[in-house]
Amino acid sequence: MDIVTALGGGLLAGWGVALPLGAVAALLLAEGMTRGLARGWPAAVAVGAVDVTYCAVALSAGAAAASVVADHDPWPAVVGGCALVGIAVVGWVRATAPRRTAPVPGRSGDGRSGDGTVDADAPPLSSGWGRFALFVGLTAANPATLVYFAALAVAVAPTASPATAAAYVTGVGVASMSWQLVLVAVGATVRGRATPRTRRVTTLVGHAIVGLLGLAMVARALT
Repeated sequence: MDIVTALGGGLLAGWGVALPLGAVAALLLAEGMTRGLARGWPAAVAVGAVDVTYCAVALSAGAAAASVVADHDPWPAVVGGCALVGIAVVGWVRATAPRRTAPVPGRSGDGRSGDGTVDADAPPLSSGWGRFALFVGLTAANPATLVYFAALAVAVAPTASPATAAAYVTGVGVASMSWQLVLVAVGATVRGRATPRTRRVTTLVGHAIVGLLGLAMVARALT
């Protein structure tokens, strides 16, 4: 396998794991809607970083990486599902709280509405590193990603040199991070054009989906 083929294979693998719209995708859309692209991009990079890490681990360890998760089954999925439910509950409570605004001079796009008021429905303006760490934890809690790359590694690892393995991982990173950034950008675009009521309803729907996906994740793990 040459470097170009490895890079192309990594791009396909990265899009394969990133394109399905699951709980993390819903959270990234909500991140863009509530924080904007300028403040939401660390979450997208965090998700891509976990995909890259899992891919590198899978290529290094091969199928053995999946057995580590299987040895602790079903608890990794239970923990991940409970974390998603918790995030959904907190987001729902915050979105349904009475909306408060206060006049603040300045431009929009930083948690303020277009008329210069602060939108109290926006999440606390935690640091970019804080959002990065949060989304790393949420993404890493899903063992399916590791199993996905471990399954691909069975076919890729035996014929991969260090150079082609690096190209494969690079392709995964480019594909995953680009798609996650698109999700945040879409959310940010909706945020800029939607009314506060529309943003609130959309956020509630997004958190409801996240909660349902978390419950489904726990149910599958325990059955």
